Amino acid sequence: DGSLRAACTQRGFCQAGCSVGAKGSVDVVFMPAALAAGAELRTEAFATRIERDAQGRVSGVVYRSQGDERRQRCRNVFLCAGAVETPRLLLMNDGLANASGQVGRNFMAHAGLQLWGFFDEPTHPWRGIPGGLISEAMHRPQGGDVDFAGGYLLQSIGVMPVTYASQLARSGQGLFGAALGRHLARFDHVAGINILGECLPSETNRIELADEVDARGLPKPRVHFSAGPNEQRMTTHADRTMRAIWNEAGAKDTWAFQRFAHVIGTCRMGDDRETSVVDRDGRSHDVPGLYVCDNSVFPSALSANPALTIMALSLRTADRFLAAGRDC
Repeated sequence: DGSLRAACTQRGFCQAGCSVGAKGSVDVVFMPAALAAGAELRTEAFATRIERDAQGRVSGVVYRSQGDERRQRCRNVFLCAGAVETPRLLLMNDGLANASGQVGRNFMAHAGLQLWGFFDEPTHPWRGIPGGLISEAMHRPQGGDVDFAGGYLLQSIGVMPVTYASQLARSGQGLFGAALGRHLARFDHVAGINILGECLPSETNRIELADEVDARGLPKPRVHFSAGPNEQRMTTHADRTMRAIWNEAGAKDTWAFQRFAHVIGTCRMGDDRETSVVDRDGRSHDVPGLYVCDNSVFPSALSANPALTIMALSLRTADRFLAAGRDC
């Protein structure tokens, strides 16, 4: 609801939070609407266990809050913890909803190579909406140099000075001290473009429980991920494409930063219960009353930010749940 938010002032620090409350984030848009509709918000609560009754149906959630263990009885649970914490919770519960063996499998992340350059005119890279310019020209690229499946989108990069400085230090540039200061003195003339590239699912890329425990004494998630040959060839193609664009635009002193973005997968959606965790409505194949509504249900990575797809799937799951009488 646009009436709940102030107008965007193009401050460009969206990733760090909006100082005027214009960003369409959960705290500004969805949480007030949920509370107005009667929802109860419990902060500082960390779920550790999903309980079931004698028939195997969800019967409650155990969570820790302010040092105490508490229990909430329920008949339905909507698990929305993301592609790392969702499978972690299920695996901590003796592999709950994992008859297919797919919980934690097929962890994916978008190839996200960035290319930076300097320009003669000021660019003001901290202003405006990050990723405000997007091209879909390479979603399904054609040509003799295309030796990979899928594709990628191209987008501009809005960047904050500290983030940019940390990338310079961590990249192959390895800039520190006076050299880093000289580079950052030209920050007002820098601009970047990057890709979001599809990632093929692979069972070797996965989430599992580690022997090491966190501050709560719970097993930490261990992430196994490597870019496969397809992602490597796609990134090479994207590097050539972006360098050609920047050369035409007159960029100087270009440098690349290799990265990945948007973790996806690990509780894949599908019609076949032997090869998936949830059905097309986000409902667990194995556990009545358990639903998953986050980026873990994606069976493939797409070549775009997953946020809107997560929202659409969640609304669809909610509509189907309500239509079935809230007890399905």
